[in-house]
Amino acid sequence: MVTVDVVWAVAIGYLFGSLPSAYILCKLLLKGLDIRTVGSKNVGGRNLIRALKQAGKPDWFSYSMGVVILVFDVLKGYLAMLLVQYLSFKVANGDPWVIAFAGASAVLGHNWNIWLFSPGGKGVATSMGVLIFFNPIYIPIWLVGFFVIGSIVLYSAITYIVNFFTMGIVLYFWEWYITPISDTNFALVADQIPLVAMITLFALTVVVLSRQYENFAMIKSGEASKMKLWKIFKGKAEEALK
Repeated sequence: MVTVDVVWAVAIGYLFGSLPSAYILCKLLLKGLDIRTVGSKNVGGRNLIRALKQAGKPDWFSYSMGVVILVFDVLKGYLAMLLVQYLSFKVANGDPWVIAFAGASAVLGHNWNIWLFSPGGKGVATSMGVLIFFNPIYIPIWLVGFFVIGSIVLYSAITYIVNFFTMGIVLYFWEWYITPISDTNFALVADQIPLVAMITLFALTVVVLSRQYENFAMIKSGEASKMKLWKIFKGKAEEALK
């Protein structure tokens, strides 16, 4: 049964997710440059790399900073869920649905940032943090799914949506979960986690979809670039993901 805990779970998840890491780092590294004015105008790691390279920074530095943002954005989703689970089962009513609401809200905060009064990132990295919370083993499964689906549909926007939705079904039927917090109260509701996990991934699908409208418009008009994922095996990841 969903309890009032979900109210503060949403607040915590959203606040964690809305920390604009790429925006802040871009400001610090490029003398106050607003990342929303360069490249794809997206507040994420890939666009930070573009901004740094455009400013003449060496590739090794640009990609290193992109990885820093990737890790930070992943942690936003993971830590939001970790904190909310701890508070619910150690302090409050022990509601397993707070996990779903915290995870989805973290991605929502990343995508629609209250501090910037504008759209933020695309939500993929923060969604990875949600998957890691349930079990890190789901990351390589998601990556395999991304490669297979992406090789068929060729467009990243469609691939993200289909892959996250598919992962929701995988999490429901493959009940291989670990909880970062060992707790007797949590064990009592473990049978609810498959449904919670599936609904979480379905919610992420909707949230990620909310930031793909430009990409879908470009696909419809024929302007969108097609991915060539096989180029990853030739060490050309940037070209593969265009």
